[in-house]
Amino acid sequence: MTPPDCPCCGRTGVRPAVPAGRDGFHILRCPSCGLGRTWPPVPAAELGRWYPLSYYGKENVRFNRLFELLTRFFRWRRARRISGQVCLGPVLDVGCGRGIMLDSLRSLGHEAHGVELNADAAWHARHRLGLDVRTGGFQDLPEEAGRYQAVVFWHSLEHFPDPDGALARARRILSPTGVLLLAVPNCDSLQARLFGRHWFHLDLPRHRFHFGPRSLEALLTRHSFRIVRRDHFCLEQNPFGWLQSAYNALGFPADLLYDLLKAPSAKTGTARAHPWACAAVLALLPVLLPLALLLTLCDAALRQGGTVEVYAVKD
Repeated sequence: MTPPDCPCCGRTGVRPAVPAGRDGFHILRCPSCGLGRTWPPVPAAELGRWYPLSYYGKENVRFNRLFELLTRFFRWRRARRISGQVCLGPVLDVGCGRGIMLDSLRSLGHEAHGVELNADAAWHARHRLGLDVRTGGFQDLPEEAGRYQAVVFWHSLEHFPDPDGALARARRILSPTGVLLLAVPNCDSLQARLFGRHWFHLDLPRHRFHFGPRSLEALLTRHSFRIVRRDHFCLEQNPFGWLQSAYNALGFPADLLYDLLKAPSAKTGTARAHPWACAAVLALLPVLLPLALLLTLCDAALRQGGTVEVYAVKD
């Protein structure tokens, strides 16, 4: 298969292949804007097997109790930050997951709506929180031009088969004063460059596209968005990115610490199969965790964070 033109900058031609070393997939990078693309692409009919029920956990609970509390705290804090950037009114969270952040936005006075790909992913948001969450592809849902004060893609845009079309639609449904909010793993970050195929946030093939600040800005400019804020510090994502990537690079079973932190229904079985490796991971934690926190502060100061968050308005 010949890769199509870059959806960010329109560059044509063959892109260099970057081996990723997992399940036969690799990454093609655009030489102009740096956008990465998982190759070969997973056919839509086969995509479901990469999102089994264990990916979400029973009733969408993915982590153990301690980390569930931390997750809820981070979602609440994120909702407050978003609320401070947008006017009261309808907000749409694309890929809202369990709806924890959306529920917090509702409590802050916003009219909360969500979109999720399937009913399993939307179960908690619908049945536990009573949120208005539609299921299906974002592009397939009824379009309401100019309705929303905010459209949020929080670590969901990289999962889209067509991010170009997703942002075109987002622009149409945003009000003239609306704000687009994006967060994606930063494939140009220090983490990504240092760890390569061992980088935790690579997550092939679920992450179909791999953005950096240049490619993200190129895609936003293509759809007449102007960036008004860009953040590289994320305490929820970036320290763990350093930690798990380091363990992967040291030769431990892939994403072992991540599996240790999960709820029983979301575990992959990696931790159970490697008890001695688990003990070694925990023994190294007092050394590696402070280092990960320090590196998170450093890469944020250098604007090279493992994730990048962007707030944009219509130009």
